[in-house]
This record gives sequence, C-alpha cells and structure tokens, in this order.
Amino acid sequence: MRPTKSVSQMTRKLSKAERKAREEAEAKVVTNLKSKPEPCFPMIFNDEKRAIFDRLSALNENFTEADSISLSMLTISLYRYNELYEVLRTMDVLDERAASLEKRIHAYEKSITAHMNLLCIPLNQRLRLANDMARLAIEEKKLEQMNEQKPQEVNPLLAILEATKHRN
Repeated sequence: MRPTKSVSQMTRKLSKAERKAREEAEAKVVTNLKSKPEPCFPMIFNDEKRAIFDRLSALNENFTEADSISLSMLTISLYRYNELYEVLRTMDVLDERAASLEKRIHAYEKSITAHMNLLCIPLNQRLRLANDMARLAIEEKKLEQMNEQKPQEVNPLLAILEATKHRN
C-alpha cells in the first residue's frame, strides 16, 4: 500500500475540481473537530453510563460526532463489564455460575478491545478514507455531467450521405 498524504502535502498535479473534492473530503474525515460525540442510545444511558461516556469523550479532543457509535458501544460494554465483574467478585470461585459469568466477561473484554481499536484510527487511514470519498465525489460529478449533456445534433450532410448509401 502506498502512503496517503494530505492534499497540502501532495506534489503531483491535481485539477481544481479534484483538489477541491479532496480538501472537502479531508475536512470531513480528518479535521472535522467542530462536532462533538453524543451518545447514540440516549434512552438507555443512565447517569453512570453518561459519566463513562463523558470521561471517554474527554480522553481525545479529536473525537467527533462520527465517533459517537463506537464511543456509545464502548461505554455500554464497559458498564456491563463492570456490573458483571462486581457480581463475579461476590461469588464463590467454585460456583458453577462463575464460569458462565467469566465467559460473558471475556466477551465484553473482546468488545471493549474492538471498540477501542475502532476509535484509534490512524491519520493515514483517515486520509485514505478522505481520498476515497473525494474520488467517489469526482466520479459522481462526471456521471452527472455526462447525464446532463444533450445528445449531439445530427449533421445534415452526414444524414444525406447515409440516405444515399441506403438507396444504392
């Protein structure tokens, strides 16, 4: 895979349309710091979950609204993990239910790890995503332009020539 660069760091020539599309996509993906994450499932967020969400959101000032789903899922997984762990702590180690509870806790650990990885998207991947979005926008504009073009008018001389060919 070739490394992806920011539009400002590119040395190859870009058309004005391509540069503009890339800059817009890059702004959406890389530098969209104006939006703040919000819980995606506010109806199931109690005060404890909201506190966890707020602490997670404060960990990285670059989190945006686009990170809301992973932050929400991470919050829920952490909350459930803590709840299950508290119950496990009160159980006897030999209790058969403890083994089942440990499996559930392990599943939440995997979920926590997965959502934490999703929230740590490196800059080069965000730039690659921005480039892909820009390419898609450019292709969509080209298709729109092709669809808007009127069919070319028939040249009357060519029409006469074609008509004479068919008569012979």
